[in-house]
Amino acid sequence: MVWVAVILFTAVGIIFIARRTDLARAQSLVAGGRLGAGCAIAEGILFLLMALAAALMHRYGWFD
Repeated sequence: MVWVAVILFTAVGIIFIARRTDLARAQSLVAGGRLGAGCAIAEGILFLLMALAAALMHRYGWFD
């Protein structure tokens, strides 16, 4: 089950980085104001780091 989360986090992170301008525009419509594409890149990197953290935590026995 942890590997499903790792795959999901990785996929979402890659999508956030690849579609950064569209996602930044959509987020600015929802949140109001204006968001730069750098925010979407930062969120994509955070999703990739969450995938790495989940894999490492599973590897070292923090998830059972």
